Amino acid sequence: MRFSSTLASFILMGVGPLHFLMAKDLSPRAYVITPVHSNAVNVTWAFYDGGLNFTGNIPIVATGRYNVPILSYYHSLNFLGRSANVSVSLPYGVGNFEAAALGKTKSAYRPGLFDLGVRFSVNLMGGPAMRADEFAKWKQKTILGASLRVIAPTGQYSPTRLIN
Repeated sequence: MRFSSTLASFILMGVGPLHFLMAKDLSPRAYVITPVHSNAVNVTWAFYDGGLNFTGNIPIVATGRYNVPILSYYHSLNFLGRSANVSVSLPYGVGNFEAAALGKTKSAYRPGLFDLGVRFSVNLMGGPAMRADEFAKWKQKTILGASLRVIAPTGQYSPTRLIN
């Protein structure tokens, strides 16, 4: 227990000052303990509908409506005796966009893959790696975890298009 707290402190002190690593990515249940070698396939869907508000400063009206289904794979594992997991997500987007300026209207329909995301999460304190039979008897208390998320530029991009 003491080793885990010390390790977590050193990691936070070492990584904290690095300004280029500061980011926020909320992932509910990234640190929930699951039995080792658990797998899950998740399908989520996001819908966005709205416009840009330039507050009258620029005579442009822009709206967009797009859907983003996301296919994800989750696998739990033992990482140095701690509960850990890897999650891989591949979103696909379909959108309709429209803008009007100075009496001219332009619209765009864009379907395609978004960027691939991979997350590695590990519980530094309070989350030992367990088999299914051990997990059934375990009671969760306070946990502390850390994650690393990498987003690979696998989406479809075109330098000749304003809206990708």
